[in-house]
Amino acid sequence: MPYIIISVTTETDYRLRLVYSDGSIVVVDFTPIIQQGGVYSCLSEPEFFSQVSLAQGGRYIQWPNELDFCADSLWFEVHPNNNRFRVAAIHS
Repeated sequence: MPYIIISVTTETDYRLRLVYSDGSIVVVDFTPIIQQGGVYSCLSEPEFFSQVSLAQGGRYIQWPNELDFCADSLWFEVHPNNNRFRVAAIHS
């Protein structure tokens, strides 16, 4: 089942509140991603971070310069035990 984001809102401390089409709400902390640096370093600028938007019918979120994150991967970041692919890889 693909996960669809219907709303994205910026919060304090580089967090995003994502509302999914099933009504669930996920808050993702982007601090660890920003700390990786490289292409993600631009997210540390509050003005840039606030430019997040939905794309491709909610299948991913994006920022300018083609920086994007898949709705499914964001869901599984917060719900790792729900990822049947990850669980299968751990048990193989």
